[in-house]
Amino acid sequence: MTEKNVNIIIKLIGQRKLTGLPARLFVAIALLVAFIEIFYVLQFGRTIYEVFRLAGIELPKFYDFPYFLSQLYPSTAVIVGLIVAAAFILYPLSREKGPYDRVPLYDYILALIGLALASYPVIIYLIQGAEPYLAEISLVDLAAVILFTLFVAEATRRALGRILPAIMLVFVAYGLIFTYLNPPFGVEGLQVFRRFVNSMISQNQGLMGIPVTVMVTYVFIFLFFSSFLDRLGAGRYITDLMMAIFGRRPGGPAKVAVVASAFMGTISGSSVANTLTTGTFTIPAMKRAGFPPEVAGAIEPVASTGGQLMPPIMGAAAFIMAEFIGVPYSTIVIAALLPAILYFYSIYVFVDREARARGLRGLSPEELPSLRQLLPRIYLILPIPLILVALLALEPQQAVMAGLIAAVIGAVIDSRGARPALRAALALALTLTVVVPFLVYTLSPESTVSTLTALGNSLFLAGGLGIIAIFVLGRLVRDFRHLSDAVLEAVVVTLKNSIPVFLAAATASVIQSIIEFTKLGVLLSDVLLTLSFGILVLLLVFTGLFSIILGMGVPTTANYIITATLLAPTLVGFLVDQLGYDDFTARIASHMFVFYYGIIADITPPVALAAFVGAVLAGADFWKTAINATKFGFAKYILPFIFVFSPSLLIVTVNEWNLEAAARLLYTVAAVIVIIHAAAAGFVGWASGRITDIRLRMLLVALSIASITLHPLPLALTLAALAAVHFVLPRLGWGVERG
Repeated sequence: MTEKNVNIIIKLIGQRKLTGLPARLFVAIALLVAFIEIFYVLQFGRTIYEVFRLAGIELPKFYDFPYFLSQLYPSTAVIVGLIVAAAFILYPLSREKGPYDRVPLYDYILALIGLALASYPVIIYLIQGAEPYLAEISLVDLAAVILFTLFVAEATRRALGRILPAIMLVFVAYGLIFTYLNPPFGVEGLQVFRRFVNSMISQNQGLMGIPVTVMVTYVFIFLFFSSFLDRLGAGRYITDLMMAIFGRRPGGPAKVAVVASAFMGTISGSSVANTLTTGTFTIPAMKRAGFPPEVAGAIEPVASTGGQLMPPIMGAAAFIMAEFIGVPYSTIVIAALLPAILYFYSIYVFVDREARARGLRGLSPEELPSLRQLLPRIYLILPIPLILVALLALEPQQAVMAGLIAAVIGAVIDSRGARPALRAALALALTLTVVVPFLVYTLSPESTVSTLTALGNSLFLAGGLGIIAIFVLGRLVRDFRHLSDAVLEAVVVTLKNSIPVFLAAATASVIQSIIEFTKLGVLLSDVLLTLSFGILVLLLVFTGLFSIILGMGVPTTANYIITATLLAPTLVGFLVDQLGYDDFTARIASHMFVFYYGIIADITPPVALAAFVGAVLAGADFWKTAINATKFGFAKYILPFIFVFSPSLLIVTVNEWNLEAAARLLYTVAAVIVIIHAAAAGFVGWASGRITDIRLRMLLVALSIASITLHPLPLALTLAALAAVHFVLPRLGWGVERG
């Protein structure tokens, strides 16, 4: 990568390279946030107390001190304040000027003020002894809320750019004007803004809205898991393993990018982060294999954006979706699994056709890692399927802790520099952190929990104890120093990764609250229904277009929150009232639809942030790269339509599994596969041989798009056209050359 490209990436990320006092301060904030999150929010302290109590050892109620941190609302406010403070330390006032590694005095002051403003709702909480809701407000209340909102907006601008905070401030201004012009009956003066102030600070609203609570409750620990696994080398191991398996195939490095990104996405859950992580390796490899820069730079972001669709870790928006719909996160995971597999299958097919059309070959055995050497270390990625299975039976926090203890034990086994006896002893001790609490739960006469709950609590406890154990032991025993460093680095990286995600959630939550109390969503719903003339396909098209527009330059989390508030209710109502869908099916299909189309913005011009990163890494023209990304990401554009027309693709929408339900699902999957192959042949110009007639290619693309309603007639025509280009036309010598 050239120095110019490196500078572009640094400018895009925009983070300071912290050293000295700022670095130590940032580490302190990271450790404090991690402690509050795990000990108080996830109630790790309470779990320890409970296990000792069941074992007959009565401890002081240490988990309840200080009181306000043991309550979700004030602890959330404190964490938001720490996130804002960390943002002012990590991100400079402007990304245009450089170098900007030094933290100026005014940023320290802004960080302190931001943290102090976050204490405002905490103070109200402590005074009232309940969630903040003000019967009357003062000028101080209004000023504190507006200032806190402005500080969050500035922190967001630094971390994510101008677009999202600008949108939020427009909505805040609209909310203030609306409140002033529409006061409750008999209310005047300053009190007309009471509804606005309460909507900003009340529990599950505004700056403390449901998205922020979800960030604190679920997302942080999943971000830590992904950071820790990456620090242990799981990301590089996945890439090497996929390279060893797929590298010899035609266009091997591109197929590695697809499969590795599917696995990496389960760790990172971020389009841009995934592109940067795997792209730095796969894009140069694709170029060496013969792919043009604009193709290599497109394949990686298309695969990387799929990371947010691939369970078990799908990015923050999926956790918020579960909360909005009112279902367990495991339901979202199950619903997302089959579409995600089909999406990556589609990219693989497109890449395979592209490689064959260009006559590319795979890498030689000398260029590939040894599969024989890699397979014995497969335990490094076992935490990922373990979480996926655990999510089906346990709470998300327990599932991720199960993954953490598995990762810790795997890391100990993988510590080749450590003495074997020490490795074995530590692995056994870590295993006992699961076994001993489980025995306490199941054997204690005072225990009232089920066996499954006992297992979940034991895994939760073991995950936390395992992290603490290797951190402390690594500081005392040199053999495990690298594991201790990995924990500390993971804590710091988690805070860095949390800043943009938490701030996006906070700003979008403010927008959501204003949309709700001003009834703005009702107005947009009327506009959508008018534009679509009551036709489902048109309604889906306009909903998708609005989602893409709202997603341009806006993180997926914020985009989903806004579209779920503005657009999803209209689609839900239409599916229930006009098509007779049950409420659950309508909600999950609609929310998944806007979720998909929000992510599509990352590869859709003119913004296409992930495609931009891919273009930079490849040294390619942005527009050519983005157009190729749109082509390779075809499945992401059509899959949302398909699971609205056939919700059985989401699996959880099937009320009763019988022969008819199974046949419907098989028909849908088969139809998607036919559509994918027809579209790939048309877009790339290769089936069993090169398709030389442009009209034939256009026909294949048109038929594949027409088939998204899953109507048998266009599907039959698509299948017939696909069979013709594979088996008939090459023999006739018309429009297709033999491969």
